[in-house]
Amino acid sequence: MAVYGLGRVAFGAALITAPTGFGRLLAGDEVRVPAVRTGLRAYGTRDVVLGLGTLRALATGSDVSPWLAAGVAADLLDTAVQAADWSELPPDTRIPGVLSALAAAGIGIALLARR
Repeated sequence: MAVYGLGRVAFGAALITAPTGFGRLLAGDEVRVPAVRTGLRAYGTRDVVLGLGTLRALATGSDVSPWLAAGVAADLLDTAVQAADWSELPPDTRIPGVLSALAAAGIGIALLARR
C-alpha cells in the first residue's frame, strides 16, 4: 500500500511541477492554455493529498481504508467526467486518460478488498 501512496504523490507532484510536460499526456496541446495548466496542478494537488494521507495512515497504524476509498471515488469520477466529455477531449489523450484513471481505481479497489 505504501507503493500506492507513493505513486499518488509522484503522479500529483509531476502534474504540479511539470504541467506542460507531464500534463500533455492528459490534455494534449491544450496544456498550453493557462487555465488547463492550473486545472492539472489542482488535479495533482488532490493526488498528493490522497497519497500523503495514505502514507500517514500507514505510518501511524491508522485505518487506511478511508484514504483508499477516497482515491477510488476520485478515480471513478475522473473516468466518468472523461467519458462524458469524450468527444471534446483531444483524440490522442482519450484512451490514456481513461485507462490511467481506471487502472488507479482498480488498484485501489484491489487494495481495499485485501483489508
